[in-house]
Parts: sequence; structure tokens; C-alpha cells
Amino acid sequence: MTHSADDALAARIRRLEVRAELSDLVARYGLLLDARDWDGAADAFAEEGVLRFHGGEVAGRAALRQFYAARVGAFEFTFHYPHAPLFEITGADRATGTVTGHAEHGAGGSCLLAAVRYEDEYVHEEGRWRFASRRIHSRYFLDWPEFATSFREGAVTARTWA
Repeated sequence: MTHSADDALAARIRRLEVRAELSDLVARYGLLLDARDWDGAADAFAEEGVLRFHGGEVAGRAALRQFYAARVGAFEFTFHYPHAPLFEITGADRATGTVTGHAEHGAGGSCLLAAVRYEDEYVHEEGRWRFASRRIHSRYFLDWPEFATSFREGAVTARTWA
């Protein structure tokens, strides 16, 4: 192989490695939430990482940890299922992504089903990929009985998160 062919192959391999690391980050995030590992979930973010959602945002690992403990911890259980991640590598230590997914949340003896879309910005920080920002768009968030009668884009259960 020529030097330029070696460089091209190395660049392709690195791109695949980055995509795999980002995919692992996305999967690990849901598993950490489901395990109620608030420190681990917060550590998936950059030091000054930001989580944005309808009605607010939380910035910084300490605040993220408190947020997850209060908001996600209020549910009896959660199961997060990421689907179809799409990544774009924008620099040596930057990338963006869109990830669709579903989540189940146990509350009051019922199960709420959510469909979400995450708009992510990633940064390679402290030796690994992390979320620089993560914006959650909920497509719907309904408990099973409401799902049959109220399912539509933007439908949200009468229950509150916390």
C-alpha cells in the first residue's frame, strides 16, 4: 500500500471506532438510568454538559446527578431502548447525532410509554466521548390505558413526572 492509501485506511478505521464509541455511549446512558446510577448517567456528559427538555434544561454534572435522582428516581422503574442512531463526525473531538428511542416508566402501578428523539452534540473529553448537549423531544408520553384512547403526536399523560 502507498502512504496515502494507508492514511485513508487509518482514517476509515478511526471513523468506525468513533461511531462504535458513540453508539456505546448512547446505549450505556439508558442502562445507567435504568440501573439508577445517577453518578454514571451524569458522567456520560461533559463537565459542563447540558440536558435540554420541554420546559427546561440542566447543566453541569452535579446538577444532572440531582436531576436524574429526583426526576427519573421518582419512577418505580425505567427501561430505555435506543433505536437507529445516526452520527456525523464533525471534527477530531466533535460529533453530532440523532437517536430515536422508546422508554417505559413505572408509576403508580401502571406503565407509561414514551417515544423520544434525542438531538445530541458529542465531545471527546477526559479520554472518552461524552454528551456536550442532549436535547430530548418527546413524541408522546402516555400510560397504557391512555395509549389506546389518546394516542397522537404530542400526547402527554395527565400524570406529572415528579
